[in-house]
Amino acid sequence: MNKYKIILCSFFLLSLSQVFAASHKKPLALVWNGPGACRPSCVLDAVHVAKKAGFQVRYVNPSLTDYSVFKIAKLWVQPGGKSVTAAQSMSTEMHQEIVDFVANGGGYVGFCAGAFISTAKIGTSGEDGYGILPGATELLVKQGPENLMLKISTPKYGDRWMLYAGGPFIKVTEEELAAVQGEVIARYPDGSIGGIHGRFGKGKVAVTGFHPEADIFWKLFDKKIDRDGSDTFFAVDMIRYATSP
Repeated sequence: MNKYKIILCSFFLLSLSQVFAASHKKPLALVWNGPGACRPSCVLDAVHVAKKAGFQVRYVNPSLTDYSVFKIAKLWVQPGGKSVTAAQSMSTEMHQEIVDFVANGGGYVGFCAGAFISTAKIGTSGEDGYGILPGATELLVKQGPENLMLKISTPKYGDRWMLYAGGPFIKVTEEELAAVQGEVIARYPDGSIGGIHGRFGKGKVAVTGFHPEADIFWKLFDKKIDRDGSDTFFAVDMIRYATSP
């Protein structure tokens, strides 16, 4: 091997090691990929915004038995799908590990089903949720098409057209929000609450009943036109809030 090949190989190995080292410096996000998570759209788009926010990602499903991963993770993402199915697939121990993770300082971000499961009860099902946010959840659109583009009102960005896919509105009072240092981050066209921030123990929680993480392919597949473009920045904001000191 001549000296030029040696230099080239050395440069390649150095670059590879730097990429590998950089990836391990990124904080860890755990993304639910078990039963109840709608695939591929909900899961892949949740992963996309987590990476966009600067996280490396590990998928989690009911087969997880080594809960030490919660000690090094910074974020739990509960994607859209079927919240009751997700909850019923988890062991009591895993369910409690997620709650304890947030209470001990972890961040929680939930989209659609992830909002349903964040309160004490999942919608009107009677199934136990995580109970990391106050109030209750209820299905917003009870008749007609499940997938819609809705004009969502946000304090920070004004009105934005975002994908809705069978998610909840959140029934919570100002007093309940104040008790967890929370705030409304989004409202549906009818004025009901579509997203909130709040604290749980040492951790922070951000949920929406709609899908700001949805990419263009998901919308096109559902034959939906987004009049004002991608809203992934809103989902990234949720992650940054949930994982901020």
